Amino acid sequence: MKRILWSLPVWVMLADMLYGFSANIAKSWSLNQQELPKDGLPVAPQIAFDGLQVLANGGMILIIGFGLLVLLRLNCTVLRGYAMKIGIFSTLGLLAVLAFSLPSVWEWLWAFIGLLGGRQTVSFDNPRYLAAAMCQPLIAALCVLRLFGWYRLSKRQAALPPDMLEPVVVQQDEKAR
Repeated sequence: MKRILWSLPVWVMLADMLYGFSANIAKSWSLNQQELPKDGLPVAPQIAFDGLQVLANGGMILIIGFGLLVLLRLNCTVLRGYAMKIGIFSTLGLLAVLAFSLPSVWEWLWAFIGLLGGRQTVSFDNPRYLAAAMCQPLIAALCVLRLFGWYRLSKRQAALPPDMLEPVVVQQDEKAR
């Protein structure tokens, strides 16, 4: 249950990113169905720029999505009491998640200060964007907490002899069931 609650903001963000990307592709395709200008250009500039936007958004979604999937795996293993091996790509994915979500903590801090000052700093006009904005600081907190937990577990596992490591993991997996 703990794993599901902690990972819910990550799943919400993944779903929002996929929805936004599919909406971006649908918008790009609908422009391709419009009639092109008759000025002799084989491609309208608007279509070319929309294609670049789809490519840029797709690249960002691949990088952040990979990092969020690594975070989900890290969350699962740390809650089971095992420090997974983190390679270079996992590290880069987690850094991308932190770069994506840590600024939201700062922005929400200033939004709450503005609310205390009497200004309306939070808009409820678009619930999708509000839900995504509320998930970002939770993702940052999850990433930082799980990295600290991973660090503690990896230090503990490094101190154990290799033949003692596997039974500890199996015992903790049985407790989780």
